[in-house]
Amino acid sequence: MKKIANAIALIFIAVSVYAFIEAGTFPPGSNGALGPGFFPRVLAVLVIFLSVLELVGSRKAEVPQGQEEVLLFKKENLRVWIAVLACIIYVWSLKIAGFIIMTPVYLFAMLMYFKVKNRIAAVAVPIGVTAVLYFVFTILLKVKLPAGIIF
Repeated sequence: MKKIANAIALIFIAVSVYAFIEAGTFPPGSNGALGPGFFPRVLAVLVIFLSVLELVGSRKAEVPQGQEEVLLFKKENLRVWIAVLACIIYVWSLKIAGFIIMTPVYLFAMLMYFKVKNRIAAVAVPIGVTAVLYFVFTILLKVKLPAGIIF
């Protein structure tokens, strides 16, 4: 259990350092206002701090009696790893196909993969979620979503 906790904490530290560095590339704020990189940097520092606490705390922690060690790479966890891989492929493919195409495709594929039986919901939910997210980010918040190189 300690090994897994340490590995996860180190992964969170690495991702947070990357996020902190990337947030530094955001444009600065104007007229003394905080820029768009401020909040991601605060979150990255917070995650690093909590991950370091986890690393320190896991050294002193003892595994309770009767509790077995969790193995990440077991046959029972294959579905989870496939879902993680699908998320990575989705994020990567956003640059190519764009948000409007990939989001409903990804959501539909995940619903089918996790065996949603209601076919109407399996079609309506991806389209509805994509439409709501597009409206909120593009119309309300004026954030450009990935258009992809296809368009």
